[in-house]
Formats: sequence, structure tokens, C-alpha cells
Amino acid sequence: MFQPSLCLLGDQEFLISQLTNHTLKPSEFSVSNFEEIDSLSIIDTLDSYSNYLSKRDISGHVFLLLPNITDKNILRRVIASFLSIFSKVEADKIALYPYGNASFLMALNSIERSVKKNNSVWVVAINAIDSGYGLDSLVMARCSMGHRGLRPYKVAVDLDFEGTDTATSNITKQLGLVCTHLLDELALSIEGEEPVWLESIQFLSPWITADASYQLIDSITGPLGPCNGLLKALCVYQQQANRNISNYCGLQIDVERYGYAVGVLYRWVNE
Repeated sequence: MFQPSLCLLGDQEFLISQLTNHTLKPSEFSVSNFEEIDSLSIIDTLDSYSNYLSKRDISGHVFLLLPNITDKNILRRVIASFLSIFSKVEADKIALYPYGNASFLMALNSIERSVKKNNSVWVVAINAIDSGYGLDSLVMARCSMGHRGLRPYKVAVDLDFEGTDTATSNITKQLGLVCTHLLDELALSIEGEEPVWLESIQFLSPWITADASYQLIDSITGPLGPCNGLLKALCVYQQQANRNISNYCGLQIDVERYGYAVGVLYRWVNE
């Protein structure tokens, strides 16, 4: 079960329902404009959000979703900054997933295992704009065991350092082979003029009909890095909780260029 705690675009809070009913207007939010930003900007962004974060009572296990960062020194500084905000969180209970767009789905299996073991965990995604014109963002949610909710039944992962989109094709092939129900919803990303999944979605065509709905939240928010994957899942959860489609089956795909491509098939569980 997902419980959104905090969603920020720039310096403005918003609700998941604003995304699902298309009333969110990022153009009205405060926007940052920088000529060039390096990986250290994530620390500045985390510090700038400290007032919002410190009002949330976080403890226990935390999954921290970050942009694509490989510098271990910067990752250590991110942890130190996070711990300075949340005194109840222990360093050994923070799991870092610095894989950009793919961070949430890369963490999903571990999140599910941790929830089963610890009953609830926190997931925090933070993104700093890396260049040009855009919005910093932060999304925080609590995941816990419940009588109903999303359950991933297949996660497919592949790595493509060369940016040839073969990883995206590979994961859609895998998901197409194991899918057993028509897809009710596809949570995807626009990612510029030609989405990386556009050619490979054909491998799922037996499971896609005209009745399927599409969720393309970055067409509203713009690119949000690791926040995008978590927001997709929160939107899928909220919409299905409201509609309660029987035998629901959903798909989410997140791709980090020159990095990981990840896809998941969701089912809705009522117990």
C-alpha cells in the first residue's frame, strides 16, 4: 500500500490527485534556471528541501532514489545530509538507488521484501536539474502491508551503456512472454520527441487493446529523473484504488539513457 507523504515541484507542494485528474500546472511553479549543474547539485537540492523534510517523522528503513550518480564521495555526502535532517534514521537502514529514471523500479523488489519483513518502509526520491531550464523535485511515500494494493509479479531489467535501446527491447520481450492478462494501464514516459519504448512496445501488442489507458505524467511535469518512477506507481495505485478494476493488470517502464531499462507488470490484490 502506498501513502504519499510529500510531493514537491520546485518549491510548491502538490497532490497525486492533481496528476491523475490533469489539474497540475507546473508552469505556475517557481522554476530554476542554471547554465550548468554537476552531481553536487543533488546535495544542494536536498538541503534546500530540509525544511519540508524535517516536518515528516521518518524512521526505520528508507530507500533513497537518486539521479544517476557514480561518485562514491558524493553519495556519502548525500547520506550525511539526509541523516542530518532525519535523526531517527540509522545509516545502515538507508538503501541508495542512484540510477536516475530507473531508480524506483530497480528498488521495487527490495522494497517489497523489506515491507514484508518490516511492515512498512519509506521511499524518498529526489531530483536536481542537471542543465538548462527545469524544476527540482522531491517525492516521499510510505509503503506498508495492506489488504489491497499493487503487487509486482514480474520485474525485467537490462543494461545498455551504449544507448542503442536494445535494453528496452529486451525487457518488453520478457514482459510480453510472461504476461497473461490484457493490460488495463500503461505507465510510460514521453522522453522527448521519440520515446525509447516506441519501437519495442510491439512485443506487448497481444496484450494491448483500445481499452487500455496510458499514463504519461512527464507530459505534465517534464522530466523528473528518479521522482518520475515513484510518481507513476503512486498514480497507478491511486487510480486503481478509486476504480477497482477486476483482474487489473498494469505495466510500468522506466529507462535511464546509457543505463538501466526496467519494466514491471502489476496486479491488484484484494485480500
